[in-house]
Amino acid sequence: MAVFSPFGGAVMLLIGGLLSAPSLRLVASFPVARSEVSSDRLVDLTHTLDSSTIFWPNIPAPYGNFTLETLDDTLSDQGYYYRSKAFRAAEHGGTHVDAPSHFAKNGSDTGQLPAEQFFGPAIVIDVTQKVKLNPDYQVTREDINEHESRHGRIPSGAFVFMNSGWTSKWPDRVKVFGSADPANVSSLHYPSVHSNTTHFLIKERDIRGLGVDTPSVDAAPRDNAHPGTHIALADSNRIALENVANLNKMPAAGAFVLVLPMKIAGGSGGPVRILGVLSQ
Repeated sequence: MAVFSPFGGAVMLLIGGLLSAPSLRLVASFPVARSEVSSDRLVDLTHTLDSSTIFWPNIPAPYGNFTLETLDDTLSDQGYYYRSKAFRAAEHGGTHVDAPSHFAKNGSDTGQLPAEQFFGPAIVIDVTQKVKLNPDYQVTREDINEHESRHGRIPSGAFVFMNSGWTSKWPDRVKVFGSADPANVSSLHYPSVHSNTTHFLIKERDIRGLGVDTPSVDAAPRDNAHPGTHIALADSNRIALENVANLNKMPAAGAFVLVLPMKIAGGSGGPVRILGVLSQ
């Protein structure tokens, strides 16, 4: 069996638990999955889930907070230690995935999405300077054109991320939502991705998913704003990633990303661990 990976290494063919003669000739020729990846090539793009985790403001209590309760914490009569806990939270909080079913009635839920949808090249569009001038900035086609002029065409199957510098505000709720009254969703201010840009990335670049370091891929819902980016992604069975951390540690192009959501049957989203994998 041949196993391949973008991480580098050699391929191994196992027959009856032993290396076959052909495998020895192939060892130096093919990339392979290795048992470990150097830690300096991994970037954790995930905010830790804890009591300070930020959820969308209008999620009803008690689900708008992450709570962790101890079920058991004992030293047994046999001398070993045992701990067990339970957590409670809404799907859409902290670093999380939006499944297509979040905005499409017949879209795939988190339990239905195929594994191959959670890995691909990582493209990071840096708009930090533009956001300093306009906290409601939306990524445009011009931003995509500028990126491609410097780093080449966005490959098919990529995850495109917006880096606005918002990670530095986490977990200050007022700063993350850009409002002294986050409960009033019409008062929110944060960067996002324009729906026209999203349609272009889907139709012309065949992206696998779209991620942002802010609370939503769509602009704050003011004046009955249409959630066009969410809908475009959902209607094309693609995923959104929100509150992504540490995008400033990722290159503009050349890295990969591994998205590991909870596999929840019927789920419209859920907590996710996202790992960036830097090239050698």
